[in-house]
Parts: sequence; structure tokens; C-alpha cells
Amino acid sequence: MSPTTTLLITFVVGALILTWALRHLLREIRELKQPDASTALVLMQQQLDALRDQVRSSLEDGRDALDRRLQDTNRAVGEVSRGLGAVDRQVRAVGDTAAELRGLQELLRSPNVRGGMGEYLLAELLAQVLPQANFRLQHQFSGGERVDAVLSLGDRLVPIDAKFPLENFRRMRDAAAASDDNGKRAATRAFRADVRRHIDAISRKYVRPGEGTFEFAMMYLPAEAVYQELIHQQGQDGTELLHYALARRVVPVSPQSFYAYLQVIVFGLRGMNIERRARDILGRLGETRTRLDLFAESFEIGLRHLGNATRQLEEAGRRLERVDAAVTDLSREAEPRDSAPADEPQATSASVPSP
Repeated sequence: MSPTTTLLITFVVGALILTWALRHLLREIRELKQPDASTALVLMQQQLDALRDQVRSSLEDGRDALDRRLQDTNRAVGEVSRGLGAVDRQVRAVGDTAAELRGLQELLRSPNVRGGMGEYLLAELLAQVLPQANFRLQHQFSGGERVDAVLSLGDRLVPIDAKFPLENFRRMRDAAAASDDNGKRAATRAFRADVRRHIDAISRKYVRPGEGTFEFAMMYLPAEAVYQELIHQQGQDGTELLHYALARRVVPVSPQSFYAYLQVIVFGLRGMNIERRARDILGRLGETRTRLDLFAESFEIGLRHLGNATRQLEEAGRRLERVDAAVTDLSREAEPRDSAPADEPQATSASVPSP
């Protein structure tokens, strides 16, 4: 029982008790006919007034409590209504999503549309992981065969096919869900036959080492459930489909495993880039070494020429010193004498004495 209901019952019971008490007092007043009953009447009137005040106070308290309870109830009802509204919107959104999924499922029943979706998902995954220079879409071979994508690893290509037949796989799952054992066995046999034919077609059309491919190709499966079913299925001869594919140089991959393959390829490409850059650096170092050797040779020739020039300059300096000394000697010899020596006779202009 809720608190509001309990409060309402208490309020009604109190009102009934008050009515019964008032009736009892009125009955006692009617029975008092004697003149000396005034004191008792006054006392009873006081008791009646006190009881009326007490009941009024109780009723007011009960009404206030009832109002608060009603307010809380209204608030709770409002919150529940808002919650129900949100739930209703979510239910409608889920219904719309389910309708869209059913429409998408009907759309994907067409093999062409489903194949295009697989190619689109493959292209998006390659674009998110690999550089643009390391993959190509819709690569065409010399015979006209066109593969969905190829990975360019060095000077070799890895073909990738994304057109996997899903009709019999869907029939197999529907039969399993309907507990149709005969239908499931028939769909399983058809699914195995589809897988084997598809593996043979990939191996025949896309594994072409003469046109630059590696010795294997990849078969991209659009869903993990299909991949799990393939690797656990066995053919009529008891051979697992996975071994059958690998024997024909076809590697089945799911979205998750293919992403792991691509990560390994990315690391390999980084190693190849490092190796290519190392070779480039080594080539440039060789060129620099050759230029340095030529510079050393030219420098040695220059040093020899500079030594010869130095020796020639030194010899020219010595010759210049000898020429300067000779010129100095000649200059000294060519200087005029100012007076004769004292012991030599003086020539006079007097006439010769007569004999």
C-alpha cells in the first residue's frame, strides 16, 4: 500500500471518529434536562471545543501532509512520464534503425550491389592504412582480367579479390536458424562448392608472376562469420577449404586478419624505405668521397706549385740581393775624388826654367 493511500485512509478514519464523538456529545446534551445541569453543560462544551480544536489541528496537519504527498506523487509521475517519453523515442529510433537495416539487407541481396560494397570497404581499409603509392584499385592484366586491388611491394604486386559469393552462406544460416537440417546440409554443400570455384578462379586469373605478381593472391571475405565458416569447413574429400585455398596459392583474409596483414606490410614498407634511404645515403657518401679525393689531389698539386713558386721567389730574392750588391759597388767606384794626396807633386803653370 502506498503512503498516499495510507494517509487518505487515516484522514477518513479521523473524520468518522470526530463525527461519532460529536453525535455522542449531542446525545448527552439532550439527556440533560435538569436545571442544575449547567455546570456539566459548560464542562462538556469545553471538552467539545478542545476536541474540535484538536480535530481541526489534526485535519490541517493531515491536509498539509496530503498536499505534500500529492505534490511528490505528481513530481514522480512527471518524471516517469518524461522517462516513458524518452523510452518511446528510443523505441521509435530502434524501430527506424531496424527498418533501415531491413532495407539495407534487401538492397544487399543483389550480388552486384554486395560486390560493390565489398570493393568499397576494401578500398577504404587500404586508404586508411597504406600510402597511396603502395596500392592500386581495379588493376588490369594483359589478358583483360581486372582485379579489385593490388598491393605494390617493391617491384612485385599482391592481387586482392573482394567478390565473394554469399548466397549459399545466407541460405545455410537461415536453414540453421529454422532448424532445417536437410536445407542446412544442402546449403552447406553448395557453399563449399562456391568457395572451391571461387578459389580456383582467383588462382587462375590473378596469380601471374610473369606480369609482376607474387606467387600468391588474397581472397578478401566481407565478414568475420564467413571467414570462420570457411576455415572450419571441409570439402567432400575431407580436405579443409583453408588448406585447399593455400594449396592453390590463395590466402583467405577477413577484415580483422587483413588489417593485421596490412600492419605487417606497413612495417615492411618502412624497412624498405629505410633500406632505400640507407642505399641513397651510401651512394651520396661515395660521391662525396670521390669529390673529396679529387679535392685532395688538387690540393696536393697546389701545394707542389706553391712550393715551387716559393723556391723560385727565394732564388729571385737571392739574385736580387747579388744585383743590389753589385750596383752598390759600382756606385761607390763611380763617385768623384775631391782632393789629391799630400805626397804627390803639385803641377804649376810657371814656365820651364831655362837651361
